[in-house]
Amino acid sequence: MFYDPAAVDAAFISGEGATIKLILNSNETSPFSDELDVEARIEKLSQGEFIGEHGMVAGKTVDTGRTAVVNVNGIQIVIISKRQQCLSVDFLSAFGIDPNNCRVIVVKSRGHFRAGFKHMFEPSHINEVDVPGLTSPNLSTFEWKYLPRPVFPLDEVTWSIDNAE
Repeated sequence: MFYDPAAVDAAFISGEGATIKLILNSNETSPFSDELDVEARIEKLSQGEFIGEHGMVAGKTVDTGRTAVVNVNGIQIVIISKRQQCLSVDFLSAFGIDPNNCRVIVVKSRGHFRAGFKHMFEPSHINEVDVPGLTSPNLSTFEWKYLPRPVFPLDEVTWSIDNAE
């Protein structure tokens, strides 16, 4: 799942089967969202509504907004216009991607995806990657302001009753 309403709009203007130049993240202001120029073939366009079958969306109506599946050098990307996490394989299969035929599935989620993928992947087959972004389990990657120091777990000190005030 990749949130980019402008890229979805461009895909809808060009239509399924077209190959177009896209600038992903063209309207993002976050320092974690650099622009990426790609050439993409538009594989599928959808209004983005489906009923989930797995995990947190089982039996629920999901709405990703207008959605485009594009292919960039053999990599399929589901681009959505309503920001949300990929909570299950339904977010692929609803748009014509068979998850069983994927060599690798990349999901940007801290953990919400697990219930929606557990029927396909054992925990040992899931590789978590910590990349720059708004959330991370590694708290030392953030620039902390106005925080009295030392503080656990950011600072390496020997903690005792005396300095735990």
